[in-house]
Amino acid sequence: MPRQNTAGSPDPRTLPPEAVHTDPRGRIITLPPFDTAGTTVIESEPGAVRGNHYHRHESHLMYVVSGRMIYIEEDAEQRISVAEIGPGQSVVSPRGVAHTTVFPERTVFVTLSDWDRRGRRYEDEVVRVAPLEDRPEVAPYLEGIGELVRWRQG
Repeated sequence: MPRQNTAGSPDPRTLPPEAVHTDPRGRIITLPPFDTAGTTVIESEPGAVRGNHYHRHESHLMYVVSGRMIYIEEDAEQRISVAEIGPGQSVVSPRGVAHTTVFPERTVFVTLSDWDRRGRRYEDEVVRVAPLEDRPEVAPYLEGIGELVRWRQG
């Protein structure tokens, strides 16, 4: 399912690879252009919830290698947009925009960050928000996922 904005039309932030070259050896996938200060590979188990925050300084591009994720974003007017992002697709989380991801299956994705995430820098610039996955308009996207695995900081 392509990412949908609040009006129900395809959202231009769901990005396919810029190019894919295939030959007998395999594939070379060129990701969309994105200024990068760091790269992280994240593995998520079925039902995992990540996010429920926004970044003061960072934007990041998330590229799904395998599996799939439900990407949830809240705009400045508190409207929710939801998209399923699958293998070979990317989505950008802009700085200052609340977002979360829910994983219906085991998923591996790569995050390209335009902010140095090392050490305490990541946690110091993240602002936590109420769980976006609990919003009623998100429920249809989560059907069949089962119990969600959430991380709560104490």
